[in-house]
Amino acid sequence: MEFWYYINLDERGEFFADVRDSDGETVFEIHGFDIFEDGFMFTKYAIKDLQEYLESLGIIPVGATVEFGN
Repeated sequence: MEFWYYINLDERGEFFADVRDSDGETVFEIHGFDIFEDGFMFTKYAIKDLQEYLESLGIIPVGATVEFGN
């Protein structure tokens, strides 16, 4: 199962990204920098960290992949 990570806004101290399933439905949103400050993602490009975090929350199944969206 594949999911796609989109960075929608990253400028002037604002950050917004989302993760979508194969149907294009948003399954998780990131607003601000808490996910980085809390240590769940090392950087905004640490997709493996994001995948592990979403698995731990039960949002995506274990073994699913998260890729960068276009």
